[in-house]
Amino acid sequence: MDKSWTDVAILIFPWIGGGAAIVLIALLFGTCYLQRDPSTSRWHDHVWLSWLAMVIYLLHNVEEYGLDVFGRMTQFPVEICSIMKLPAYPDCPIPYSYFLSVNVPMFWVVAPIAGLLSRRHPLVGLAIYGVIVVNLFFHIMPLVAGVGFGPGTLTAIVLFIPVTVWVIHACFGKGRMSYKGLALIFLNGAIFHVILTAPMFLFINGKIGSAVLVASQLANAVLFLLIPWLGEKWRGGALVQMATNDRNPAVIQRSPTHTM
Repeated sequence: MDKSWTDVAILIFPWIGGGAAIVLIALLFGTCYLQRDPSTSRWHDHVWLSWLAMVIYLLHNVEEYGLDVFGRMTQFPVEICSIMKLPAYPDCPIPYSYFLSVNVPMFWVVAPIAGLLSRRHPLVGLAIYGVIVVNLFFHIMPLVAGVGFGPGTLTAIVLFIPVTVWVIHACFGKGRMSYKGLALIFLNGAIFHVILTAPMFLFINGKIGSAVLVASQLANAVLFLLIPWLGEKWRGGALVQMATNDRNPAVIQRSPTHTM
């Protein structure tokens, strides 16, 4: 039986992303190109941390869709079909194009756009951490419930938890951005996951076709960028103001050399 292009793409896309992650790691740790201010620590640089979010999610994709800790390949779609009590592939009705439409637009297109915009739009830049936090919940809960490691659990524990905790410490709180901005990032991540899962249920129940299913995830990626961008404009930029005190807020400094 000949393989469709999606059968091939689901096998190779995580490795292409993994290769991109290696290049970004070299740029992040070997150069200053992805820093807002090279004179300060990269670990306190919200632009650098924005690009780091893309890296850790691309590595997470490698575990989910490439090779997991048990040596299984393309295991995440298999796991989803099992959880939904659907037949195993190739009979599972959820098409590989769905998984591709979720991950490729978000982490190959939206994440680098967020990184590029992060110099002047810090909430947009850090928005991927909203996806990371909500996704972390779905990977940790089965482990807590005794189900065991699923595809993506290792990178969720090793990468998602420590990096997210650090970003919250480094970028939000007194002298940094408001926790209201952090709440918007988390809310945006939750909205993304709702729009991610709802069309899948509609598709499984025959309410929409595969084209609409894929289109919903392309729209989801656009909305994901739009929400924090609009949030930064709310009340004259209140969500990106430094939390010094309620009477004397200072808007986070933005690079004058960036035009976006």
